[in-house]
Amino acid sequence: MNINMVENKAYEYWMHNLPGIGDRTIEKLLKAYGSAKAVYMADEKLLKKDLGEDKIKKLKDFSENWDLEKEYGELLKRKISFYSLRDAEYPERLRSIPHPPYAVYCMGNLPQEKSPCAAVIGARECSEYGRYMARAFAGEMAGAGVAIVSGMARGIDGIGQEAALQSGGKTYAVLGSGVDVIYPLSNQRIYYEILEKGGGILSVFPPGTAPKKQYFPERNRIVAGLSDIVLVVEAKIKSGTWITVDMALEQGKNVYAVPGRLTDRLSDGCNLLIRQGAGIALSPKDIMAEFTMLTNRKGKEGKDPGNGRKKAEASYYNSVFNKVEKNNYIGEEKAEQTDLQSFLDFYPMPADEILKKMKKAGIKMDITELLPGLVKLCMEGRAKQAGGAYFFRTAKE
Repeated sequence: MNINMVENKAYEYWMHNLPGIGDRTIEKLLKAYGSAKAVYMADEKLLKKDLGEDKIKKLKDFSENWDLEKEYGELLKRKISFYSLRDAEYPERLRSIPHPPYAVYCMGNLPQEKSPCAAVIGARECSEYGRYMARAFAGEMAGAGVAIVSGMARGIDGIGQEAALQSGGKTYAVLGSGVDVIYPLSNQRIYYEILEKGGGILSVFPPGTAPKKQYFPERNRIVAGLSDIVLVVEAKIKSGTWITVDMALEQGKNVYAVPGRLTDRLSDGCNLLIRQGAGIALSPKDIMAEFTMLTNRKGKEGKDPGNGRKKAEASYYNSVFNKVEKNNYIGEEKAEQTDLQSFLDFYPMPADEILKKMKKAGIKMDITELLPGLVKLCMEGRAKQAGGAYFFRTAKE
């Protein structure tokens, strides 16, 4: 990186840390002065008409105690990358959303532009059923090459990211704090494992920023912005998950939801989303098919920047989808060809116990292949779900 680039980024970093100055004001200042350096050098009288006297005083006091070279140097020493909207490396997905954040901080790596990204989100206080589904969907998608984006929160978010790591895939955490502030502390292990395994920790808040309730809606907006598709695994009707869903819809993203029992309050949000038109996610294969359709649609409409990128993305998504098809990740046909009901009892059994019975009978199937088959049995009235991932057979054959 040349000296001029370092110098420019030092000024941009200074501007993003100015107290009481948000993205809209930064946009206004850049439009008026052309660059962060020009704002820094601007005459105090000129700035007053754009900022007002109170903000000018705060700016002056702050700048007197801010050593440009030292502060930006410290940021680099801590291996925290700073990307402004004017950087070529700034995430393209974020650049295309309404009112993109002026800057993004990152420890580790940014999501790859050509790699499909899915947000896996849901309740903090999740059920065993939600845990199963989060692991199944995030693990299978990540193993097939889909990057999992989430907020590293307790519950579904963290479980999905942990499953992505265990499957050897990539996952990216967007925080409602600085990238150097681990929150919640209960997910500290996930935080470090994300960095160790080539993922990234991202935030639009400067390093050192403590988590605050008012920061999480913006965190959720960025989660949606970095994702091509948003998957809601489990959620109540009134929850923070809905903020992410609203942001995703505003950004034109497709939303999928995992269905649940009508009597489970934690599934009320997902069931309502499906009723309102969200896609029904019965398997990771559904999400992979959506990635392929999205790519084909972009190709037809010609909205992507550059034919080379369009071809690369189409090739990548199709290869990922073919991988899912070839390995039969969910194995819908396999589940249909197996008489699953014969392995159920008239008392509730956990899904892993059902798998053990099938294994003894010589039938190889994993949890992500079994669950959609069990859901289908329930829809046919041949089985019922007793809460979480517990199922039992009915008298109907």
